[in-house]
Amino acid sequence: MQWAEVNWNGARHLAEAFAFSFLVVAYIWLRPLWWSWSLLIPLALVVVSFVWHSESFESLGLSLRAFAGAVIAWRWWLASCAASLIALTWFETATTIHVIYRWCGYACWCVFQQLLFQNMAYRRLRDGLGASWKTSSIAGAMFPAAHVPNPILVPATFLWGTVSTRLFEARPSVPVLGVTQALLSAMLYVLTPVALNGQFRVGPGYWAAVHLNLARLF
Repeated sequence: MQWAEVNWNGARHLAEAFAFSFLVVAYIWLRPLWWSWSLLIPLALVVVSFVWHSESFESLGLSLRAFAGAVIAWRWWLASCAASLIALTWFETATTIHVIYRWCGYACWCVFQQLLFQNMAYRRLRDGLGASWKTSSIAGAMFPAAHVPNPILVPATFLWGTVSTRLFEARPSVPVLGVTQALLSAMLYVLTPVALNGQFRVGPGYWAAVHLNLARLF
């Protein structure tokens, strides 16, 4: 009986992770066909899951203690990424207040992505399969599934999705991981041609961005 209960709990956690991943991908690709409030469907699953598991700020990776610990542990890495981004944007596009403002908004979006990814994908998989590189790789594969067909973001998000879960195990701070993602994403955006990265759009929006860029060229 105890083995069956453990097995059932593991299967339930796996089902949550894959159901959330499926809903996100479906929303991205079918959004033009859905009603305007369709985003509430995956968000409702998130709320139900958080309530069901009695999540707290600490378990979600939002505690101040975890934040401070991650900043201290990764301070040189974060500083080097920030310095590299500033140098790249200065040489490539010239840093302006507008660029900084847009990056701050994007950083908030990345924090939200990490909140959902770590808690709805990785932690649910970990509860079902255990903490390992295998589990991290499966979670990592879920991240690029939401970025298809962008040829720049798919491999980049697989690598970052896998690595970020290991970082979350060491220092479970969603805000720091989100800011790190924003720094790395911004550098990748500057270093890759717009004609290929499609302005980092995903799903049908990627093809629209590519066609628009081609139309401007010709």
